[in-house]
Amino acid sequence: MVDTINIGMKYSKQWKVSSLLSASIVGGCLVITVPAFAKIIDAPAQTIDAPAKPVYAKTDAEQMNVMQQKLEAIQNELSQMTSGMATRSGSDDGLPLHGFMDVGFASNSQGNAAVNPNLANPKGFYEGRLSFYMAPHFGDNVKVLAEPNIEVSQKDGTVNLDVERLQIGYTFSDAATAWIGRFHSPYGYWNTAFHHGAQLQTAVLRPRFLDFEDSGGVLPAHMLGVWSTGKVKAGGGRFTYDVYAGNGPKIVDANASVPAVIVNPLTDYQGGGLDPNISGEDNHSAMVGLNLGYEFSDSLDGLRLSVHGLQGDVNAYGTSSPTPTTQNTTSLNTTSLSFVGGSAVYLSNDWEIMGEYYRFNDKDKSGTTGTHKSWADYLQVGRSFNDLTPYVRFERTVFNQLDNYFSMQASGQSYARQALGLRYNLNQKAALKFELLNSSFKEELGRTALGYRSFLFQYAIGF
Repeated sequence: MVDTINIGMKYSKQWKVSSLLSASIVGGCLVITVPAFAKIIDAPAQTIDAPAKPVYAKTDAEQMNVMQQKLEAIQNELSQMTSGMATRSGSDDGLPLHGFMDVGFASNSQGNAAVNPNLANPKGFYEGRLSFYMAPHFGDNVKVLAEPNIEVSQKDGTVNLDVERLQIGYTFSDAATAWIGRFHSPYGYWNTAFHHGAQLQTAVLRPRFLDFEDSGGVLPAHMLGVWSTGKVKAGGGRFTYDVYAGNGPKIVDANASVPAVIVNPLTDYQGGGLDPNISGEDNHSAMVGLNLGYEFSDSLDGLRLSVHGLQGDVNAYGTSSPTPTTQNTTSLNTTSLSFVGGSAVYLSNDWEIMGEYYRFNDKDKSGTTGTHKSWADYLQVGRSFNDLTPYVRFERTVFNQLDNYFSMQASGQSYARQALGLRYNLNQKAALKFELLNSSFKEELGRTALGYRSFLFQYAIGF
């Protein structure tokens, strides 16, 4: 429907501006011509016998001052009016909407082996994610970020809608920005550098252990809480920091009685996964983390080194019979998740080199199994040749299956993976990606050995 009131106001404003401009021009002419008219009007009547004398109006100066004041008032009003219109125009632009989406094709050599049905390994064409990125403007200091995400589960084909990020912040300076809400946990590098938009990252897939919780990741990729971040000049580069605290995750749908030897894949395999606890903390124990880094400059420009750590309690819950989807409110066990590590990133001279390391030292807080050590890492190297970027990545994890944090997760199996890929940029907002994977999963307590190769194709765009 046409907004007749707004249109009327629009043309009313345009008419008023035009009138004021016209008045300004007329006023300027009057300032110039008033003295001449004043001479004629104020000149006394002369007779034939009277000698001709130059006569000047006594009010010339006064009339000029009056007209000058009127002209200045008109110009003032015109300036205020155009300024107000510009301000209103800027604030009425609405909410800028950006986003990312991807589709693809996958093939693998896994076959019909008796493997964990709780782990997705798709074949054929598939829908990826449709992720919206909204950052409304509320001034120079107030920050808002919302990221609704629609994705199809590669496990069962259901369509899921999540608000992956919903954070409100305030920037005090380059050295300090405070956030509250749901954000990507700022450990390492990948988790905050690349969000749910696949077009942003060079590779098709994230490192498996760093994937999002609902895609099989084993770390708390999201957190609901508070986060302080900033950069401070130091030497020739910049010191960076991230300090955060919030709700730790919980493990849901865990199988408390996984046999040492798998007999029935539908019932014997582990099915647990991480839940970010967005509705509230379940164990009244906050999870805290820290990431400290340094960005170099000059000859080492593009290099960033950092160290990180995280600690917090995680409860594992089973499912209630006979309804497997109903969460049991009694925890099976509690683990103190604790890791330290570091990351190294070099992004310069057409090179993309990224690597991260995580060292776990988890403690069983509900039993007597003690402390268990595990580790995980990846290294990715890519080189851009105009629009083409070939890359290679190596991943490896060693997860102790006596550690309830890993043994209660379907994705908690130790593995090694190599990736070889190629990305071609159609333009700045669209890319085609091709990726070959070689995956090998270790035989462990309650896990069977598995190896397969995959081919992945992805078409990813940003808008």
